[in-house]
Amino acid sequence: MLALVDISLTARRVLDVLLALQDPDTGSVNISQAEMASELGAGKPAVNRGFKELREAGLAWLLNRAVYQLHPVLTGGRIAGTAMAVPAINAAPPESFTEQRRARFAAQVANLAQSA
Repeated sequence: MLALVDISLTARRVLDVLLALQDPDTGSVNISQAEMASELGAGKPAVNRGFKELREAGLAWLLNRAVYQLHPVLTGGRIAGTAMAVPAINAAPPESFTEQRRARFAAQVANLAQSA
């Protein structure tokens, strides 16, 4: 699924940390942008852009100050509460990918076909 979403390396690193720190019952993560910046060894502006990309892609969103929710597709269906609708994941069309991104996409699709 992540092969279909066009996010930067920084956004992917932010997502990896969120996945590692998520609450196993709710798929939510308590972490501030400053804490994320420290965790990644990156500046807050870069982390902020990473979070913004994840929101725009529909992969994560802010529930409260420093509390993020991961999309249920990433958490095995777990979600904190039902106060808001779960956003759709905004997949990018493969033809819009860079050549390097297309090669990675093709490899990931081939990998999925092999494991099916």
